[in-house]
Amino acid sequence: MVLLVSVLFGIQALCSWAASPPARGALTALLSPACNDTAVEEAADLALRQINADRKEGYVLRLYRIFNVREHPQEITGSVFYLILDVADTECHVLSKKLWKNCTARLGHTAVYGQCKAIIYINQARNIAHLNTYECILQPVPPRYIWTVCPDCPVDDCPTEPKYLEAAVQSLAKFNEKSEQTRYFSVLNVTRASMQWVVGPAYFVEFLIQETSCSKNDTIADFSKCKPLSSELAHIGFCKGSVVNSELEHKQLVTVSCEIYSLQDPATEEGKQQANQTPGKSSQNHLHLEKTVGWVKILPPSTEDIEMKSQSEHKDGKPVPPEAVGSTPTLDGEKTQADKPDLTKPVTAPVILHFPEELSLSDSCPGEEKEINSILQPLLPKKPAKV
Repeated sequence: MVLLVSVLFGIQALCSWAASPPARGALTALLSPACNDTAVEEAADLALRQINADRKEGYVLRLYRIFNVREHPQEITGSVFYLILDVADTECHVLSKKLWKNCTARLGHTAVYGQCKAIIYINQARNIAHLNTYECILQPVPPRYIWTVCPDCPVDDCPTEPKYLEAAVQSLAKFNEKSEQTRYFSVLNVTRASMQWVVGPAYFVEFLIQETSCSKNDTIADFSKCKPLSSELAHIGFCKGSVVNSELEHKQLVTVSCEIYSLQDPATEEGKQQANQTPGKSSQNHLHLEKTVGWVKILPPSTEDIEMKSQSEHKDGKPVPPEAVGSTPTLDGEKTQADKPDLTKPVTAPVILHFPEELSLSDSCPGEEKEINSILQPLLPKKPAKV
């Protein structure tokens, strides 16, 4: 009788243990979904939207290819996706708040390209898409490579040089004269610059402008004396201009086009859609989601010869993820938004693990390029060699 009771008690205890939910820290199995999976494509799109929305300087990044993905299903509903994305910049400044899919891609020889690591939590049941952390390492296409494939193409130069600031000032003067804005604008900073010899030296600039206190109703002899309005009141704009000097005719041809938007509100309906990308408070009342943390680093162009092969390719033909620059505890150090495992408490946050070093086991990764670009394509990692 005693033996029977002991056996029954043991069986009951075993069943009770099997029915108990696992500790939060135990759910560490990472899946290898296909890079062309619909859920992965959506996660990459949402991650890139939120990376662009989080930035205050630079250009909107577009998705060139999903390089790698790992998925971590959560004890709560949803999954955490660990993404490595091949990206390239567009012609839209991040302050425009435009969605990356609606921005014009730069020509290959003018592109800044690279890879972004991103950790994003997707919970479709609660309509949540939250970017936890990101880090992007970018660099311009090397000048020596540009000269090989396009000898006559202008090469980006240092935008802080005085000659480019002067070109921006000249371009802006034409905008101030012709525009229907009620106030004059001043140059905030030059964001991109290049030079080319046409019929003389030609300067091409992209630059930010800021609204000043000077009214268009006043006669202004020197725009440099106009004080910029405070950031809370000033409209900000983004301009593209050029100054072409003709040594034969001793003339200057100045062109400019500007887009004006505000720092306070998204510039367009696209911006409103992007700003509201993460659902409202009603869907997150019972989840603890930390503020997005991330950075974008632009390296100087490589001085090595490309020779039509990837810079990121090992001798064995296998690709490698982007190398870390400096210490980045947001991705390299383990961090969990939840408290220590406690079966008596409900799960209130997704579990964030180390960014996985192992690449996906799926044969579909890296994914297909979103476009055919003969200049960028050789610079990107190749598909893994099959064992």
